[in-house]
Amino acid sequence: MFGLERIGVQSRLILLMLLVSLGSIAVIGWIGYQSARTAITAAVQNQLQSVRHSKTSGLAAMLGALRDQVISLSDGKLAIEAMKSLRDSFHAAEDRRLTPAQEEELEGTYSTGYMRLLRDRLGGSPQTGQYIPAAPYQRYLQYHYMARSTDGPGAAEAPVGGTEGERADGSSGEASPYARVHAAIHERFGRVASLFGFEDVLLIDDDTLEVVYSLRKRPDFATNLRDGPYAATKLAAAVEALARERDRDAFKVVDTEHYRPAGGTAVGFAISPIFDGSEMIGILGLEFPMDRIIHLLSGNFQWEREGMGQTGECYLVGPDFTMRSRSRFMVEDSRAFLESLRTSPLSRSVVDQIERQGNVIGQLPVRTYAVEQALLGREGLAVINDYRGVPVLSSYGPFDLDSLRWAVVAEMDVEEAYRPIRDYARKGLLAATALALATTCLALGSSWVFMRPLKELADAARRLGAGETDVAVSLRTRDEFGELAHTFNDMAANLLVQRDELERRARENRELLLNIMPAAAVEQRLEGDERATRRFAEVTVLVAAFVGIDGLGESGSGAETGGDVAGRDSRALGQMADLVAACDEAAERCGVEKIRAVGGRYLAVCGLSVNRPDHAARAVLFARELVQTVGSFNSERGTAVGVRIGVDSGPIVGGVVGRQKFRYDLWGDTLAVASHLVGDDDAAGAGGPPHSSIRVTQGVHDRLSDLYAFQAADPVVLRGAAPVKTWLLQG
Repeated sequence: MFGLERIGVQSRLILLMLLVSLGSIAVIGWIGYQSARTAITAAVQNQLQSVRHSKTSGLAAMLGALRDQVISLSDGKLAIEAMKSLRDSFHAAEDRRLTPAQEEELEGTYSTGYMRLLRDRLGGSPQTGQYIPAAPYQRYLQYHYMARSTDGPGAAEAPVGGTEGERADGSSGEASPYARVHAAIHERFGRVASLFGFEDVLLIDDDTLEVVYSLRKRPDFATNLRDGPYAATKLAAAVEALARERDRDAFKVVDTEHYRPAGGTAVGFAISPIFDGSEMIGILGLEFPMDRIIHLLSGNFQWEREGMGQTGECYLVGPDFTMRSRSRFMVEDSRAFLESLRTSPLSRSVVDQIERQGNVIGQLPVRTYAVEQALLGREGLAVINDYRGVPVLSSYGPFDLDSLRWAVVAEMDVEEAYRPIRDYARKGLLAATALALATTCLALGSSWVFMRPLKELADAARRLGAGETDVAVSLRTRDEFGELAHTFNDMAANLLVQRDELERRARENRELLLNIMPAAAVEQRLEGDERATRRFAEVTVLVAAFVGIDGLGESGSGAETGGDVAGRDSRALGQMADLVAACDEAAERCGVEKIRAVGGRYLAVCGLSVNRPDHAARAVLFARELVQTVGSFNSERGTAVGVRIGVDSGPIVGGVVGRQKFRYDLWGDTLAVASHLVGDDDAAGAGGPPHSSIRVTQGVHDRLSDLYAFQAADPVVLRGAAPVKTWLLQG
C-alpha cells in the first residue's frame, strides 16, 4: 500500500489488526442486520397475510352459510305457504281505512319517534310526508302492526311482539284475514331468526314489490320498494333486479347501506326468490348480522390477542371506497380519532355524520392503493399511507360473494411493524461501537510508544497546513526524529513570515477592489478572469435619479449661504457625499449591491454576487428606504431633494471595463428599461418642486402585487421594442 514504507513493521501490524478487527465487526454486523431485517419483515408480512386470509375465510364461511340459509328457507314450506297466504291477505286489506284519529296517531308516531331518530343519526331535517306510505291500506297495516307498538317506528332495536300493537303471539288485535295469517306464521319466523341470528325477515311481493311481511315491523313494512319512500335503497334495486330475472337459483347479497327503516344503522341483506312449483310468488329477504361480521374481523375487539399489536387491524371496504366495518382507532379512542379526522382533508359533514352514528361504516372514505388493488381482484403487500394518513404495512385482497366484492385489508403501522428491526439495529450498533472502541484503544495504546515522535511531527504538519501560526515540535531526542523536528521548526518559522506578508498584501488588494467593484466582480478578478463578462439570468436592477440636487449647498446659516460659488459647490459636494453614504448604508441593510453613483444617478442591483430568490422584494424595499433616506435628508438639511426610482427584473450582463483604470459596469435591456423608468434628468426636475416616486415594470409588479399596492402608469417605449407596461408603488 502507498506510504507503508514510511512506518515501521510494528506499526504495520497494528494497522493490520485494526483493519481486520473493524472490518470483521462491520461485515458481521451488516450480515446480522440484513438477516434480522429480512426475518422480521417476513414475519410481520406473514402475520398480516395470515390474519387477512383467516378473516377472509371466516367471512366467506359466514356469508356462504347465510346464502345457503336464505336459499334453503326460500325453498322451504314455511316461506312458500306464508308468501301465498300473506300476499292474498295483504291485498285483501286494500279496502281498509283508518279513522281520522288513527291517521293522526300514526303521523304523530312518525314525527315524534322515527323522524327524531333519523335526525339524531343521519342529520338533516326529514319530513313525515317523505316516509309515511301514500296508500290508505298501507297506513292501515302500519298503524295496527307498527304504530301501536309502545316504541313506535323509531324503535330499530325493539323486540318482536309483546307490545300493545302486536301481541306476543303475533296478533294485532284487529280482525282481518291478514291478522289471522300473520298470527299463524309470525312466531315461526321469529324462531328462525333467533336460531340463525337474522336481524330481520322480509317477504316481498314479486309483482308489486310491496313488503307484505316484516319480522321487526320497521317503517319499511307495508311499503312499496318500487315507488315508495325506500325505492332508492340498495335493497330496492336488488329486489327489482331479482324480480326481473325470475330465476329459481338466483341469489343476491345486498351491500351494506345506512338503511333508514333501521334508523340509519348500517345493514345488509341476502335475498332469494320464492317459487311455488314453477311459479315465482315472492322474494325472501334476510338482514344479515353486521355485528357478527365486525366481531369476526376484530376478534371480538381483542386485536392484541390476535397478534395485531397496538396498531394492527383488519377491515372491509366496499366498492364505493367506504368502510364496511369498524375502525379500531375509533373503538379504542373515538375522541382522538374524530379530532384527527377533523384536521384531515375530510369534509366536516362526513366527520359529523360519523360522530352522530358512532361508527365509520359506509361513511369513512378509504381510497388507498391497497383498496384500489383489492377491488380490482388483486392481492399483495405494500407500504402505504392508510385512511389516517399514517404509513402502514398493508396486506390486501378481494372478497367475492355473488355480485358483491369487498376489499379485505390487514394493516399495521410501519413504526410498530419495524420496531424490532430498529431495536436490533440499535443494540447491534452499540455492541459494534463498543468492540470498535476497545480494538481502537488497544491498537493506539500499542502503537503510542513506537509512533509518538512521528505522531508529533505529523500533528504539527497538519496544524501548520490548517492555518495555525505558532507551531513547533518539542522533541529533545538526538536521533533522526530530533533532527527532523529541528528542520521542521525552522521551516515553520520561515513559512509564518512569508504567509503574514502575503496575507497583508492580499488583504490590501481585496479591500481596494471591494471599494470599487461588487463582490461578484472581485471574486471574478481574484479567480483570474479579469476581462470576461458574465451573464446573470435573473436579477433586479434599480436606477435612482436624484431631483433638485442643483440647489444643494445653498441651504444653511447666513454665513454659509453668503459664500462664493466655490464654497457653495464644496458644500453641495459634501451634502451629496452624505446622501450617497446614507444610500450605501440602506443598500447594505437591504442586501443590495451598489454599482456606481455618478452625478445625480445611483445604480444598484440585487441578486448579483449573492443568489437571492427574493431579489425583487429586496430591491423594492431598498427603493422605499431610498425615499425615506431622502426625506430624512431634507428634514435635517432643509433641502428640497426628490428621488425618482425605476426597478426592473430580468437578465443582465456584467463585467470589468478597462485595463489600467478599470470599473465594473452592467449591460442589457433590464438596465435600459430601469433607466427609462426614471426619465431624463431635465424631465425629472421640471414641473414644480421635486417629489419622489417608485416605478416598476410588469414583472416586478407580478412578483410583489400581494405585498404592495400599485397604480398603473404610462408605458415606457424603447427604440425598436414593444412598449413596457409600468406601475407606480403606492404608499
